[in-house]
Amino acid sequence: MGRPFSSDLSVAEALVIREAGFTPIAQVMGSCFYQVGWQSMPLGQGGWSASMSAGETFELETQTDAWNDARSLALSRLRDEALAVGADAVVGMRLRRGGYEWAAGLVEFVAIGTAVRSTRYELDDAPVISHLSGQDFAKLVAHGFWPVGVVAGSTVAYVVAGWAQQSRASGLFSGRQNQELTDYTRGMYDARALAMERLTRQAHALHAHGVVGVTIDRREHGRERDAGGTTFRDLIIELHVLGTAIVEVRHATPPPAKCLALPLDREVP
Repeated sequence: MGRPFSSDLSVAEALVIREAGFTPIAQVMGSCFYQVGWQSMPLGQGGWSASMSAGETFELETQTDAWNDARSLALSRLRDEALAVGADAVVGMRLRRGGYEWAAGLVEFVAIGTAVRSTRYELDDAPVISHLSGQDFAKLVAHGFWPVGVVAGSTVAYVVAGWAQQSRASGLFSGRQNQELTDYTRGMYDARALAMERLTRQAHALHAHGVVGVTIDRREHGRERDAGGTTFRDLIIELHVLGTAIVEVRHATPPPAKCLALPLDREVP
């Protein structure tokens, strides 16, 4: 018997991975603590800059670069550990991030997954990283697709609240009726577009045919701004997207047979 492996796979995941032709080797990890540098805000002396307009979204580049660099370093270290144990892929990668009250401006990414080796396929450019579960990874391979890497994008965006939204939010009847805060809504769409643009560029660089399992995570906080004797509440959005890029490959084996599952929790008359 060889050396026992460590894994964060569930029992079901470990078994289905073996059926798909992969052997778990070891749990691998990549981590990065990152200090965010000084970030200027898009505001002039009177609370506005000449280029600002109501409802506009500005990317806070220093904070954005910090998140993207930290994640890239964590994933690179995870891949180095997988390479060191001779893995062909990393399955079920989980990516956690955090900020800390005890250290302002400090962000962290931790990536953890299970390194696996193929017993059935000859693979190039190994190891590749996938955040798909063991079951999804096995289904992907069985149907003629192969992951080519994790793709991701982060943005920190500053949304400027305008006069129209301010009057709706703080007017005499503002608390008596439902109403959309359109500047914030538009800012959320803009932030998502900025993050997805980065994810798409990475997928193109990997010559991927598509990206599956895309997740979007975000958090927001307000920032007060004084202008012309009025206090505006702008919004800062931190948004992260993550997915697994895939390509379609030719398979020597036929796709698995399809079956129909029927619930048996009640009697059929």
